[in-house]
Amino acid sequence: MAALSKINKIDLKILTILQTNARITNQQLAEQVHLSASACLSRVKRLESEGLLKRYVTEIDLEKLAAHVEAFAEVTLENHFPEDFERFDAAVRDIREVTDSYKISGAYDYLLKFVCTDVKSYNRISEEILKSNIGIGKMNTLIILERTKDFSGYPLDTLVDL
Repeated sequence: MAALSKINKIDLKILTILQTNARITNQQLAEQVHLSASACLSRVKRLESEGLLKRYVTEIDLEKLAAHVEAFAEVTLENHFPEDFERFDAAVRDIREVTDSYKISGAYDYLLKFVCTDVKSYNRISEEILKSNIGIGKMNTLIILERTKDFSGYPLDTLVDL
């Protein structure tokens, strides 16, 4: 990965637009940030090479596609040595139903997000995880009843000091 260059207001505007509309054409993006198409494309390529633009993904409306249940699991490890965290992280990466994993501060060590076909399948998977000897001391489950706000992009204008 290339060294990170200085970000300016135009770069920030490009990032802001792309994080919510990755399908925008380069021409449309260039018009919105008031650059020529070639200058805009050069900036996008630089942002990609520097790792600021990590990947382009599509958000699927899972509600329309399949019956499912989503859950958060708060996990506390039995021990807190570096190898305990490494073992847990490695195991979680291999569980397809775990869509997000966060190492957190506070009463728990991790917050995991699961997407499963139903509560019964979540229960089966969570029991397998608890039996798998990856160092879990406690696991508390929260079933998601309804998503009340979708990800709408990071507030880049308030996070980045230019």
